[in-house]
Amino acid sequence: MTPVLSLVDLELSCHLGVPPAERAKPQKLLCTAIFPVPDLKKAAQTDNLEHTVNYFDLSQLLRKTAQAKERKLIETLAHDLAQATFTHFPIPWIDLELKKFILPETRHISFQARFLRPKSKSRRR
Repeated sequence: MTPVLSLVDLELSCHLGVPPAERAKPQKLLCTAIFPVPDLKKAAQTDNLEHTVNYFDLSQLLRKTAQAKERKLIETLAHDLAQATFTHFPIPWIDLELKKFILPETRHISFQARFLRPKSKSRRR
C-alpha cells in the first residue's frame, strides 16, 4: 500500500456556480485531499519535513487557489486545485473530493477525481 496523507474536509470559500446569482456571494465548500508521502523512509528516519508534504502549506495553497477567481463548475475548481498543488509539491498524483452545499433536498453534492501530475515536456533537438 502506498503511504498517503489525508487532509479531510478543509473549509474553502469561493464564488462557484453556473447562475450569476449563485456566484454573487462566497459559499463554503469542503475539500478532502489524499496524496502520497514523497519519501516515507527518509521522512521517518530523519524526522525532517523536507521529505514529506507540509500539509499546513498545502491547506493554505488550496484555500488561496479557491478564492483566487470565480468559477462556474466544481470540476474547474478541482482541476485548478490539483494544478496548483503540482506546481508547489513533488507528488505524482492527488485525489480530491469537493463537497458543495447548494441543493436543499440533499446533504451535499460531491465531485471526486484523481489528478495525475502532467508529464514534463522534453525538447527534441
